[in-house]
Amino acid sequence: MRQGRKKQLRFDTEKNVRSSHFKRFAMAFSCFFVVLASISFLLLLKHYDFNLSAIANPNEQTTAEETTAQPAPQVDGVRNYLLVCTSDADNAMRFAAVVTADMNNKALSIKPLNTSASVTAAGHTGTFSQHLSFGGSSQLMLAAEKLSGLKIDKYVCSKDSKFKSIINYVGGIEMTVEKAIDIRTPELTAIIGAGKQTMTGDTMLKYIRVFENDPTAQAEIIAAMIEQKLTPANLSKADSYYKRIINLADSNISVVDFADMKRSFEALLYDSKAVDVTVTK
Repeated sequence: MRQGRKKQLRFDTEKNVRSSHFKRFAMAFSCFFVVLASISFLLLLKHYDFNLSAIANPNEQTTAEETTAQPAPQVDGVRNYLLVCTSDADNAMRFAAVVTADMNNKALSIKPLNTSASVTAAGHTGTFSQHLSFGGSSQLMLAAEKLSGLKIDKYVCSKDSKFKSIINYVGGIEMTVEKAIDIRTPELTAIIGAGKQTMTGDTMLKYIRVFENDPTAQAEIIAAMIEQKLTPANLSKADSYYKRIINLADSNISVVDFADMKRSFEALLYDSKAVDVTVTK
């Protein structure tokens, strides 16, 4: 009787030992699996550049982003751009002005040009229209240099129809007309109501032509156009604007030149949401 009880006790003890071993093995395997799964998960997050610190402290993420902000583009020097528009049928001048980007002082200005003045350049004397007819845009640029006293770096010349297409492409121009305009002549028909309005290319050209005998007023209108369209939002679309406008105008602004212009605009807009364009004499 006693011998049978000892065997039963020994059997129970061996069974408990095996059970204990199994439990320890299962626990160790479970721990190993959890650790392996955690490491795999962390590696996956790292692969997709997941910022774990942003969860623990979102304020630190904002601070880090602010400290890694792009510095202001370093652009210096002075660049002068000639802007001209002429009629489709001939070279009758609609307007001409020189836009100056003074990157040393982070300023934009525009100088109106009297296109009916007689100028001598490269051995030729005449008005702007006559210079353009004689030697094209390059000759016109020389005449503009003589009249303005500025070294012209680049030019953009457009015809009536192309100018209107450019204005329509950029979404029109918002202008405030102080007094209603009603002009009906063989040269120009312009009927424009008073008040704030978004002008299409056709209306914009007519509005500028109303002041063909007042280059300063034209320059003020062009300055308002530049101020309105030179914004951070439009700067993000500058590449598409360049491709469209360069195909609608006669210009010597290359892709490399445009990249330089874009850096200048970025520098001008770095500390501000808008720019001021000063009209000079």
